[in-house]
Amino acid sequence: MSLAQKIVDRAEELGFSSAAIIPAATIPNHEPLFDWLHEGRHGLMGYMERYQDLRVNPAVLEPGTQSVVVLTTNYASSSDVLPGGLRVARYAHNDDYHDVLRERMQELAAFIHAETGAAVGTRPAVDSAPLLERPLAAAAGLGWIGKHSLLLHRERGSWVILSELLVDIEIPTSVPEPYQARCGSCTACIDACPTGAIISPFVLDARRCISYLTIELKGPIPRELRPKIGDHLFGCDICQDVCPWNRGVEVHQDPAFSARPGLANLTIQELISMTQEEFSRVFKGSPLKRSKRRGLLRNAAVVLGNMRAAEDLDLLVTRLREEPEELVRGHLAWAIGRYGSKEAAAALQSAETAESSPYVLEEIRVALESI
Repeated sequence: MSLAQKIVDRAEELGFSSAAIIPAATIPNHEPLFDWLHEGRHGLMGYMERYQDLRVNPAVLEPGTQSVVVLTTNYASSSDVLPGGLRVARYAHNDDYHDVLRERMQELAAFIHAETGAAVGTRPAVDSAPLLERPLAAAAGLGWIGKHSLLLHRERGSWVILSELLVDIEIPTSVPEPYQARCGSCTACIDACPTGAIISPFVLDARRCISYLTIELKGPIPRELRPKIGDHLFGCDICQDVCPWNRGVEVHQDPAFSARPGLANLTIQELISMTQEEFSRVFKGSPLKRSKRRGLLRNAAVVLGNMRAAEDLDLLVTRLREEPEELVRGHLAWAIGRYGSKEAAAALQSAETAESSPYVLEEIRVALESI
């Protein structure tokens, strides 16, 4: 058995769904990314503008790299709604996948070292290094890039997390034929996106994407997009849910990707009332900590404003009065304004007299004008 096949087999034993090896000299198509950045469609994700020269070639990112082990991990689950009612992108139901996959890649690196008997240099990457992961995976024969800009595979759909192990030895292998794109005339993902973020096939405007708005954006969510977020607290899977290639995809059986107990039964009402101490305890080791407390509670306020449940109005009013973060207070004011009632107007007028933040006062003013 070849070294390449042994590595692929070991990767699957470690919990990866698939693996392929390509020479580091493989240069993925970078023009679409550079055009996308030039057009400003990355929004405020300034980190994506950095290290553009490194993204083009793995051997430049990590000098000495000769081979790249490209890995996929299945995270498909039956629903993005947790038992407590929170709608959270499926990848974030569990412990932080960066930690899980990095540990598995370290085991894979140890296996390569043992098989070769050499001092092999490796570098793991889990969407945290400037690599063109999807083009690399496509070049490795692990799928094609769909119109929603995600990697698609005929059997596994798009429910995969990509990671790479850069290796400083040549691992002989036959380079597979790239997948032919199989989206055809389908526009399901484009049609289903509530914010119109997929502006044309294969082009996503992050500034309108619910995942960007609820995770990457650190400031206020644009008011005109808040109603379109619906009940999405963190991330969004709509473009994957409607994709025909995801029908019948096997649900993962990996214990490491099971929903965290502290998150599974959490309600939106409990979340909006969380202190910083409670947030740190519940979300330690969770992908949701990326939004930080102020970002996640901002999102929770938007969700509650879109739900407009009568029994939640008093809670929103209380939180507007007691919440220390002005970003959250501003979105709470918007949420209260969504009720459009005399009670909501009275609560906003009362809050206005006690508020000192110009930003929150502006949110209150706009909310009152909408009633």
